Amino acid sequence: MLMDRVLARRLSLLGTTALSGVMLFVACTGPDGPRGVGAPGPVGSQGPSGTAGPMGAPGAAGASIGVEGGIATSCLSPCHGFNGTVAQFKGSAHYAAFSIYLGTATAAEWTAPGSACGNCHAIDALTRRVDGEVGTSGVTIPNIASGVLEYRVDGGAPTEANYSGMATVAEVYCTTCHAVTNANDPHKTGIPWTPGSFPLAAPSGAKDLAFIETSASAGATIGTSIGGLGSANVCVMCHKSRKDVTSYITATNALTSTHWGPHEGPQADVFSGTGGYQYAGATYGTSTHQQKLNCIDCHMPDVATNSGIGDHSFSPQLSACVSCHAGATNFDMGGGQSQIKLAMEELQVALSNAGFLTRSAAAPYVALQPAELGDDAFDLDQARPGGPPLTAAQAGALYNYMIVARGGALGVHNPRYVKQLVYDSFVAVVGTPPLTLARPL
Repeated sequence: MLMDRVLARRLSLLGTTALSGVMLFVACTGPDGPRGVGAPGPVGSQGPSGTAGPMGAPGAAGASIGVEGGIATSCLSPCHGFNGTVAQFKGSAHYAAFSIYLGTATAAEWTAPGSACGNCHAIDALTRRVDGEVGTSGVTIPNIASGVLEYRVDGGAPTEANYSGMATVAEVYCTTCHAVTNANDPHKTGIPWTPGSFPLAAPSGAKDLAFIETSASAGATIGTSIGGLGSANVCVMCHKSRKDVTSYITATNALTSTHWGPHEGPQADVFSGTGGYQYAGATYGTSTHQQKLNCIDCHMPDVATNSGIGDHSFSPQLSACVSCHAGATNFDMGGGQSQIKLAMEELQVALSNAGFLTRSAAAPYVALQPAELGDDAFDLDQARPGGPPLTAAQAGALYNYMIVARGGALGVHNPRYVKQLVYDSFVAVVGTPPLTLARPL
């Protein structure tokens, strides 16, 4: 996971608050390229009956990973550029992650049978989940088509469903998010593509709801609806913690692995204002962003030259902000990100002093070093195994730190909720309020 976080950190440099740069989506083998054609043979001698010479031998079958770095040749320019969307996708963190990991062991591990990773990292991840085609212990998962991956067997601990498809290389690709079928594939129907021809793979109608794993009670494991986000429902399917925090945090919590905590990319948990550990007696609110916007509004604003289709680089666009934040020149509007950064620095030091954080890849796991405490790379921090079990309040603070760090954007997804989580978490560890942050109402 540290390797994954290093990649996430590097990808985040592509855009300081890029949603796609935080959650790792890498790529799976695309369809074979078209069969090559050999060079034409020499032209026959000219005369009354002169004919062209024979064609050269057919070329070899196209490789499954084509010359354009894994995007299937059937979706490439100049014939299939979709008015620029393919070029934008090739500039996204989804594509960059695939390119970095292509040919490595990790690329295959993320789609290994019996692992949960392929439920987001495989090319057919979403369509299989919507169809209920995942590996479980004979249990039907409530709300799986809306995003939920955890389930219980006979009241046991929550378990994640496993990927059961055939992908052998991790790839988030056109057909991961879009349902291209025999009924709408122009190659099968002969009907040219038009905007909207390829519907989203996840339910995204006006009445369709998106779910994260957090449940109302510790024994439920049915998830929580975060509302109907339309096209953004497809984002929520993977950009979430994959942990039911209500069940995950117990009275005593042993840190036995660096893998403890929310998965990378829990933006939906933060955006919805429902996925953090919420302390008893405290009230939690949400921001205007959550009340009026969704992922698509900021990460995929319409591009006129794309026939009005959203930007497929998935990087947040400042142009989407200025209608409300007039004159904004960066995402640190009103110093909001700067304030969260300072508060996260305080919380990081508190958690490190308590012995809860490390960046060690293997035992012995050492506490964060001075240079690490000063680099603001919060997303690289991991749980430090060993030591006495954490109380629920302590574990909740560590979980909240990770969900903010791994959710990226320094609170932009839900400023009020993030400030409340960070404030309460600091108090839970230190016993006094942070110096850099007042708790918003």
